[in-house]
Amino acid sequence: MPSVNVALKIDDNGYANCATAESRIEASLDRVWTVVTDVDNFAGRVPMIHRIRVDGKRATVQLRFKMSLFSVGFEFVVDEHSEEKRWIELRYVSGEPRGIRLRFDLEPLDDGEACLLRTTGEFDVMSLGWLAKYFLKHHPEIQCGVLPGVAIGLLEAMRRAAEGKPAH
Repeated sequence: MPSVNVALKIDDNGYANCATAESRIEASLDRVWTVVTDVDNFAGRVPMIHRIRVDGKRATVQLRFKMSLFSVGFEFVVDEHSEEKRWIELRYVSGEPRGIRLRFDLEPLDDGEACLLRTTGEFDVMSLGWLAKYFLKHHPEIQCGVLPGVAIGLLEAMRRAAEGKPAH
């Protein structure tokens, strides 16, 4: 099993506000770049992403958080920014969660035959609506795990796609 390094940024109030996960991907830089820039297919690849509508460099993303008998949905709009085969970032425009930023940084390894992929997730966890606020009020210890979960989830979804493994 590949190792994953995770870094967490904590704000002045002691809450996580950004997390980064990184790991070696056993696929070429070109293959990983193709996967991370295929935003149209994130819905079939990334947990919680229910649907995506891409219009040029802008994407509308619908999330679905399922709990037992019901689910809660969120929607946000991001703009895509990138530097060819180095990084791609989806930056917040509107919606929930506020301030969302999803970033993928790539570094070639083994002359481009493998790749170091670094994924970053950042957003205001408390902007996720009443259900998340209620849950975090009663379990504040979980707040430090939300963003690392996002960063690791993005990393593993891209690993599976790039290495040709089935999605969860």
